Amino acid sequence: MQRPPFVFWTSIWAGSIAFAAAAMVIDALRSERWLILGRDFSNMWTSGRLALEGHAHQAFDVDAFRLALLDKLQMLSLQNFSYPPHTLFLNAPFGAMPYFAAFALWSVVGLSMFAFAARSYLPKGFPAWLAAATPAAGFCVWDGQYGLFLGALWLCVFGLIDRRPVRAGILAGIMTIKPHLGLLIAAILTRSWRALAAAVVTTLLLVGASAAAFGAGTWPDFLLQTTAAQADVLTRQTGDFYFKLMVGSYTAFGKGAVGVAAQVMFAGFALWKLWTIRRLPSKDLAFPMSTATFLIVPYVFNYDMTVVGLGFAIILFTHWASLTRSQVIVATLCFACPALTMIHSVLAPIVLALGMQLQCRLLLAAEEAQFSTASTTASTDRMAMAKPA
Repeated sequence: MQRPPFVFWTSIWAGSIAFAAAAMVIDALRSERWLILGRDFSNMWTSGRLALEGHAHQAFDVDAFRLALLDKLQMLSLQNFSYPPHTLFLNAPFGAMPYFAAFALWSVVGLSMFAFAARSYLPKGFPAWLAAATPAAGFCVWDGQYGLFLGALWLCVFGLIDRRPVRAGILAGIMTIKPHLGLLIAAILTRSWRALAAAVVTTLLLVGASAAAFGAGTWPDFLLQTTAAQADVLTRQTGDFYFKLMVGSYTAFGKGAVGVAAQVMFAGFALWKLWTIRRLPSKDLAFPMSTATFLIVPYVFNYDMTVVGLGFAIILFTHWASLTRSQVIVATLCFACPALTMIHSVLAPIVLALGMQLQCRLLLAAEEAQFSTASTTASTDRMAMAKPA
C-alpha cells in the first residue's frame, strides 16, 4: 500500500509540533498580567483550588472567580469558569499541586490518554504517538484545555458501544463536563438502550454527587450566571482574541442574521451527510460525527478538534494512493483546520464541510466494496455447491 511521500508526511507533523512549541515559548516569554502559560488551564486549576478550600461556589460567581485568579495566580483577567460543577471532581486533584507542575502533569496525562484511546483506530504502520501530535492537540496543550481528555472519551465511546454498551454509556456520562460537545454522542447512544441508560444514570449521579460535595447552590449559579456569561460571548461584537479560536459558522460569518443563516446551512449539510452513513457500524462513525459536531454546534473551539485532526491524518495515511490532488488538499486543510481559524475563521466551516463530504464518500465506497466482495464470495460458493461431483 502506497503511503504519503516522506517529505509531505514529515512536514505536516513537524509543522504541527513546531507551531504548538512556538506558541508556548511566546506565551512563556510574555509578561502581561492577564496571561499565564496554559491560559485556560488557569481556570481549571483555580476552580480546583477553590473546591479544595471549600469555596467552590466562587467558581460560578464571575466577579469572585476573577478575584480568585488575582489572588492565587496574580492574573488580572476577564476570564470565567464555564463548566458544570461536576467538572470540579476532575479539577480538584490538579488544584492541589503547584500551578506549573499541575499544568505539566495535565498535559502528559491528556496526551497519553488520547494516544492510548486512538490505538484501535490506527492503521498498521501509524505510530500511536502521532495521534497526539496533530495541530488540534498542540492547541489543546498550549491552552491547557480539555480537548485531549474529551477526545479520548469520544473514541472510547464509539469503539465500545457495540461491544460494551454500559461502559460506553458511563464514559459518555463523564463527557457531560462539556455537554455541548456531546450532542452527537447522545445520538449514537440511541443505538443501545443499555448505553443510553448508563449515560443518563452516570450524569444524574455526577450531578447529585457534585451538589453534595460542592454545594447545591453551585448548579443554579452555573445555569444562571455561567450560561449567561457564555451567551454573551456569542453575541459580543468585539474583536477579542478567542474568536480566532472559534470554529462555528455563526461567529465566522459575523453573527446576526448572516451568522444564523450560515449556521443553519452548515448544520443542515452535516445532518444530511450523517443520514447517508447512518447504517454503518458505530466505530466507523467516530470521525465523521466528530467533524459534524463542529459544523452543527455554534459554540466550538479549535482546541477541541483532536478527533477531527486524527481522522483526516488517517485518511491521508490510508488512502493516499487513491486520493485525487483536490482530495489531498481538502484532507490536509482539515488536518490543519485549527491553525486556519487563526488566519480567518470563515475558512474552518467551509473546509470542514468539504472534509465531511470526503469522509462520507470514502466510508460508503468501502461499504460498497465490502458488499460486492461478500456477494461475489457467496455467488462462488453457490456455484461450487451446485457443481456436480
